[in-house]
Amino acid sequence: MQELLARIRALGRRYPEEPAIHLRIGDLTLDLVNHDVHRSARRIELSARELTLLKVLMREPGRVFTRTELCERVWEHPHEYDTKLVEVFIGRLRKKIGDPQLIHTVRHVGYAIREPDASIDKPQK
Repeated sequence: MQELLARIRALGRRYPEEPAIHLRIGDLTLDLVNHDVHRSARRIELSARELTLLKVLMREPGRVFTRTELCERVWEHPHEYDTKLVEVFIGRLRKKIGDPQLIHTVRHVGYAIREPDASIDKPQK
């Protein structure tokens, strides 16, 4: 019984707060429960992969994800896909969202989503 209580407490420490049900970056909102994306008052239709890609980016705004990381997180069998596919889906997201600057390209590294006026530190060479 003590071991069970210890495990329950340990789980409570790992997940201390309720997960967010909405992710927001600027005027872009992703509803994690209903899988809806809105920009201002306009609903944006996304495919399942586009939604997953956007969710990965929005969960960690400002973080630069490599193309390989995004491929691994979005596609079930990433070894079967070329990382160029990520570029295609980023392009589709930018077009559908209507703000190409929201998803930022970090040259030779990858992509990040950011607040409209936020900057991303570029890696030192």
